[in-house]
Amino acid sequence: MEALKALGYEISPIEGGFYGEKRRGGVVYQVFYSEAGDLRLRRLRFLKEEAKPLNLAGVEGEWAARYQVEENFFAVVPQEDLPSLVLAFERLDLGAETP
Repeated sequence: MEALKALGYEISPIEGGFYGEKRRGGVVYQVFYSEAGDLRLRRLRFLKEEAKPLNLAGVEGEWAARYQVEENFFAVVPQEDLPSLVLAFERLDLGAETP
């Protein structure tokens, strides 16, 4: 857990494990880890946001949309492997900007 803090993650305890999160630009990196070794790495990339005025059923308001991509990696690993996996996931680029 200390290694993830050193990588810039804010760590919070959750039932049966911990959760870590780091934000960088338009990307959110998340780590979910259980005491049993179950790991989920998640990356949310915000690709585009749109907003415009909209009249909906006679009510003036604002319409907004955020387009994002969610990527996940699941594995069962010992806690000492987390730093290298997290760094590899942060560098992962599958070449697709949109789904």
